[in-house]
Amino acid sequence: MTGNKTGRAKKTVLAVIVAALVTVLVVLAYRFDQPTRGPTDAQWEASVAHPGIQREHFFVRSDGVDLEADLLVPVGGRDKKPAVVWSGGSGDSPYQNYRRTRIIETYVQDTFLPRDMAVLLVNKRGLGQSEGNWKHNDFQGRADDLYAAVRALRRHAAIDPDNIGLIGHSQGGWIVTLTASQHQDVAFFISLAGPTTTVWEQIEDTSESQRRCEGLAGIDLAKKVAKDMKWTWIGASLGRVLPLGEPGFDARIIDYDPRQALLAVRRPGLLVFADRDALVPADQNLARLAEIFGGKPPDVLDSVVIPNVNHVFRAASECTDSEEWLSAPLSKDLSTVLQAWLTARGF
Repeated sequence: MTGNKTGRAKKTVLAVIVAALVTVLVVLAYRFDQPTRGPTDAQWEASVAHPGIQREHFFVRSDGVDLEADLLVPVGGRDKKPAVVWSGGSGDSPYQNYRRTRIIETYVQDTFLPRDMAVLLVNKRGLGQSEGNWKHNDFQGRADDLYAAVRALRRHAAIDPDNIGLIGHSQGGWIVTLTASQHQDVAFFISLAGPTTTVWEQIEDTSESQRRCEGLAGIDLAKKVAKDMKWTWIGASLGRVLPLGEPGFDARIIDYDPRQALLAVRRPGLLVFADRDALVPADQNLARLAEIFGGKPPDVLDSVVIPNVNHVFRAASECTDSEEWLSAPLSKDLSTVLQAWLTARGF
């Protein structure tokens, strides 16, 4: 009898240990799977507090999820404003924290608001006050969310429903192109440093640029990039088996190719590249664009390379650290290009 009691006690202790380990693993997996919800830039509020701007904070409903949005409408001017909807890049940065790059402030707000055009900023799932989790989404889901914002604007009393465009940065460039290709009521789209390559190719380009900045070249460079891509493949493969966190998101997007979206575009689009971009190299992406269209992109698509700037359109080289990335001077050429293109296209 004593032996049986001892055996049962050991089994009980083992069961408790296993249950505790499972609980810990579940908690860790849950935390790993959640988007980061850190504090937003305190100075962002001040950047949109202007007597010439009427700000409206609300939520866009998309497939049962509420997405945080801020609508900035110029005071005065036309009763019905044309508008542009923002699509951010990869990762956990809400639009409020894009202020560090000043891309929204300089190339979106300062470009469109003085033209008497409204600006709608929308957070991805799980960022800011948005519900959901962007890691559980894919590019088609992001495009559907972006178009839900367009639909919301079309119902707004201050907005011209027939003149709503899109502007996206980095990964957001893929999203605005995909959205515009599927909805012919999108007036235009602008991709800032958005790839025309596949996701796999973009990751490979980034790896090669980063390794070159470490001083690698020739066979050493090729071997290191191949190793990086092997780990990328392993991560995406694990994400297919256990679709949690960023590996799960990577598994959902790793095979994406914008070819069909670009071929389907019928509305005016501007693809802007930076000639010192380590993440989306201009030469590779222009070559892919030429390959997709056999060297003859349609008249509705324009492309331009901004000289001497990096991925966030600052005058820094590919190999500068993040602080220099964000402290170098902003490109004035990009502002000029955006204004000229909008005028030429009748916006």
